Amino acid sequence: MAIRVKVAQTPKELTDVYKLRYQVYVQGEGYFKDMPGDMISDHFDSVPGCANIIAYSGDTPVATMRANLDSEILLPSDEMYDFTEFRQRINKQAKENDGRVLLGSAGMLAIAGPWRNRRDVFRALFKMCCDVGHSWDVTHIISTVNVRTAAMYKRLRFEELDEKVWLPEIGEHIVPMGNIFEPIYEWAFGAFADKHDFLENFTGCFQYLLVSSGSDIFLQDQPGDEAYLISKGTVNISRSDPESDGSLSLATLSRGDMFGELSLIDDQPRSATAKAVSNVELVVLNREAFWQKAHQDPQYLKGLLQILTTRLRDIDQRAFVYAHGSVDVRLTFFINKVLESAVESVKSPGNFVAKITIEEFAYMASAPQKEAASFLLTLQLDNRLKLNRKEITFHGNQPISTTE
Repeated sequence: MAIRVKVAQTPKELTDVYKLRYQVYVQGEGYFKDMPGDMISDHFDSVPGCANIIAYSGDTPVATMRANLDSEILLPSDEMYDFTEFRQRINKQAKENDGRVLLGSAGMLAIAGPWRNRRDVFRALFKMCCDVGHSWDVTHIISTVNVRTAAMYKRLRFEELDEKVWLPEIGEHIVPMGNIFEPIYEWAFGAFADKHDFLENFTGCFQYLLVSSGSDIFLQDQPGDEAYLISKGTVNISRSDPESDGSLSLATLSRGDMFGELSLIDDQPRSATAKAVSNVELVVLNREAFWQKAHQDPQYLKGLLQILTTRLRDIDQRAFVYAHGSVDVRLTFFINKVLESAVESVKSPGNFVAKITIEEFAYMASAPQKEAASFLLTLQLDNRLKLNRKEITFHGNQPISTTE
């Protein structure tokens, strides 16, 4: 079943957040043993700069996380660790560079037992926090994290500010962490560089959707009111013909691609079916949020219209290649599509990484897997790219020619 991640807004959703915290912290971990009732909430849940993120599997709440904006009462993390030195340092740096500081925090992570090993759930929660922080114009972020989850935060580009600290009230060590916000946001949304205006216009309005391999995201002729940006994985778009009982593959999309955008404009049924070829992570914008922004400023429509125009041209190209291109032509065409979606490596500038497997690439190019693997290995021998089980790393971002 798909997992949907969103900002809790209704009384029920907020109640689910507070009850899930109790289930995980008190009943699961044994923290706050004297806590009365069956919910955990504090005064930071009631301040204006607060967003509680919640993940649902169907109707079941499975995970939650909280984002807070700095205020006169400081941040939740300040109650567990003295961040004065960090605050002074970043304020001094901002003053020297004529910049500004607006601090945010991320914490209150609670994931129910059956989903505890789902890294994609944690990533989705944190990416939602990043989008909220970006909508608040946050410049720096701090957090006090459980020592057992510190490694995950390091992978998200947090830096340890001190050694682990013992908190007797919860009977656990925490690690104070922080960093400037930009590289963390880049980790979350860097794959969508060509959708920059669209992301800026609708920041704070997105949801997140996790869909398992082989599952339908939506079906042809069903009503729809959402558009999707692929953050990870591969999606096939196909259209069926009831008269011939056949199906035509229109496109195979990967990281950075958008689909379903026509549903933001009209209420017509879906014109095609979207299926997850692999496990997929999607950024979601619904019609209601889109039109709320569009009514505020019609300029917000411009970003969508540009995406629609590019999308239609891309569909025409893909359809021609699928219909008339040889296997070699398809492989070359689609390796360049993968390259377009690749993100520059932070650790190795000049290299560009695309999260896609050989199997997914073969499916995308509608090519036999052996031929796709041979094609990629040849490019690896030519030092154009490097392969591993989960990704392709390109050495540079120059297009790959059919003559190579």
